[in-house]
Amino acid sequence: MAQVKEEHLNAARETRAKQQQIQMELGALYVSSLDLAARQQALTDELRASGDEIKALMETLEADHGAGTLNLETGEFTPETEAQIEIVK
Repeated sequence: MAQVKEEHLNAARETRAKQQQIQMELGALYVSSLDLAARQQALTDELRASGDEIKALMETLEADHGAGTLNLETGEFTPETEAQIEIVK
């Protein structure tokens, strides 16, 4: 059996080590992408839930005060008038 030169053997070992490192990094990226997808889904779910909370709150405000708008800065509720409703339509 023929013996390979040491420099060729070392080059082959280095290349194989580089391939293994790349494979490990690709695996880590894949796992990270799964984590990212799960986090995106969780945030999307939270956003939808907060939208439902706002909708429920606005329904409560409308039941208590009638149709209108709420200024979050001042806490002032401005009821809609028939004129405002006609302009929007």
